[in-house]
Amino acid sequence: MSRRVKRNVDVNTSIPLDRLATPTQISSYIKRIVNASQYDFYETEALEVESVILNETLNHGAVLGTFIDNPDQEIMGGIVLPLMANITNVPLVGEHVVVVEYNEQHYYTSIINRKNNVNENSIPGVSTGYVQNTKYGETFKRQDIRRVKVCEGEIVYEGRFGNSIKLGCNHKNNTPNIRIRAGQQEPPEDFGAVVEENINEDKSSIYLSTDETIELDGLGARNKFPAESVKGNSIVMNSDKIFLNSKDGNFNVRASKNLILQGDEIFIHAKSGNTIKMGDPRSQFIPTLNSEVINQLMKDIMLTLKEGFGALSKATNVATVLSAIKDIATIVAKRVPNIVDVVSNEKYLNKQIMIANPNFKIPEFSTGSGKKKKKTLQSSAEDSGAGLPTKTSDGKFDSDNIERPSKRDESGERNVGPRRY
Repeated sequence: MSRRVKRNVDVNTSIPLDRLATPTQISSYIKRIVNASQYDFYETEALEVESVILNETLNHGAVLGTFIDNPDQEIMGGIVLPLMANITNVPLVGEHVVVVEYNEQHYYTSIINRKNNVNENSIPGVSTGYVQNTKYGETFKRQDIRRVKVCEGEIVYEGRFGNSIKLGCNHKNNTPNIRIRAGQQEPPEDFGAVVEENINEDKSSIYLSTDETIELDGLGARNKFPAESVKGNSIVMNSDKIFLNSKDGNFNVRASKNLILQGDEIFIHAKSGNTIKMGDPRSQFIPTLNSEVINQLMKDIMLTLKEGFGALSKATNVATVLSAIKDIATIVAKRVPNIVDVVSNEKYLNKQIMIANPNFKIPEFSTGSGKKKKKTLQSSAEDSGAGLPTKTSDGKFDSDNIERPSKRDESGERNVGPRRY
């Protein structure tokens, strides 16, 4: 490791003893003597990796191997540990790592870029002789992974498997961007040629851009959804599937302009209470209509009126009046109870989909200096002091507390005074 090697310099005199030496001879002789007293200092040394220790609590990421320049040198500490505590760069068998020594323990700092290859730099057998069919490791397989194209001044972190993070820029105007990708596109036929990130061809990408235009290809058969040009400051994600999950809390999506959802079909599902609410969270919500129930209700009313008027039209004398009354009674007994049940029990309402009450005026947020009293959402007596606030103390919307607790009696029925949804 850090070691000194004495220089092997011949200091036998070549100065003639039978006469006086020249100044040049004397100077040369002194230089050889001084040089022979010097040592070559080696602070680091290359080690050929022969095995890697993974996922052990104390030795995670450590390697074993043989020093290339001094194969007989003993490994201090018994293993070579990674020097960086928070960054793990696992070498492969046959790769060479730079080793340093601190306090009688060897550490490796980085992998030597022997082949200038981002996928692997293994050259087994340099220290001890090549062993046929040497494997890189237990699972690793060599792939044709190319380096990412860079512009002046950019910083790129590249993995072995076609994944990268580039802290770069739009080279046309030097505006910053970050490009994250996983899954390299099909590499070019020119062996060793670099590849440029492509949000449409790479398997999964996240682009954070400023003052830049990102071109997205159209989607679906016959480009059902057309190509998009995303301009300006933007974050664009592209992959076969995207799943966003909020484990414990709200998932908020907000746009200063339009919120656009596109898909073959769009499903919105509310599990808690099976209620979907559309509108400002501070608003009062009213149910929509159940079209199936409304359709049947309209049919029942129309048939009742039709048959009722039909029965009345037969009442031309005393005898037929009695018959008409009997027919009307039958019609009423057959359909009216169902009509009354639907209306009185509000079965025509769809309480799974609620919309903001257009007659309810939502208070504006206070933006003044404090002279005006802040408006609060108090639409009825039941809301006063009850439930969770919908605004914080500074008058801003509190997205984590937009639901009021349910008010039901012991039988499970709602008892809230005037009906509100």
